[in-house]
Amino acid sequence: MNNLKIENMLDSKEVAEMVGKEHKELLRDVRRYCNQLGERKIALTDFFKESSYITEQNKKMPCYLVTKKGCEFIANKLTGAKGAEFTAKYINRFHDMEGIIAKGFDLSELSPELQAIFSHDKKIQVVEQRVDHLENTMNIDYAQQKQLRNFANEVVVNAIGGKNAKAYTYTDEDGKRICKKCFSRFWNDFNDYFEINAYANLPRVKFQDALEYINHWQPPVNMQLEIGRINRMAGD
Repeated sequence: MNNLKIENMLDSKEVAEMVGKEHKELLRDVRRYCNQLGERKIALTDFFKESSYITEQNKKMPCYLVTKKGCEFIANKLTGAKGAEFTAKYINRFHDMEGIIAKGFDLSELSPELQAIFSHDKKIQVVEQRVDHLENTMNIDYAQQKQLRNFANEVVVNAIGGKNAKAYTYTDEDGKRICKKCFSRFWNDFNDYFEINAYANLPRVKFQDALEYINHWQPPVNMQLEIGRINRMAGD
């Protein structure tokens, strides 16, 4: 027995039959709908998911898996009795699938078409889970590390007053360069904020957040006052 937790979907070939269109016609429609949704930055996978099927001639052909929301979207594009008929059909179809899942039927008891849809969706879920895991655990790559370093250098040097500022080369009474102290403070703040021990260990999913953090970073007030005092010394 299978207790699959899946999002019910219909194969676009079945949807085409329901609406009385050739499959290639429906594919054109769905692609147009996807473009419309994409332009409005609406998640496509809430409505349609790209897929494929194998013909009797063993040829791989494109299709879509259509969610309940996707069927509603298609129904809204139809007019009159055609829209009402399709709405009734897809509601009944989803009701049947929900009943199958609720009863925990073995997949082997289902038609080959339903088996393919359920199996395909399960594979999609596994892949999506793996992608999510990788995105959440992978660290930034070398190019991203370099971008962070360059941006951080620019922000810290600007905070000091630029490379021509007195504070950029100034050494205090303890023999410590103010510039070095400022860089050290920045990276300590950065690592503390993102809870990492080195910027190279920044998760890739937080890269944009890191750029925003660097853009807004400023030295603490005491350090700003010290930098300002040193730079004013140049004119004394």
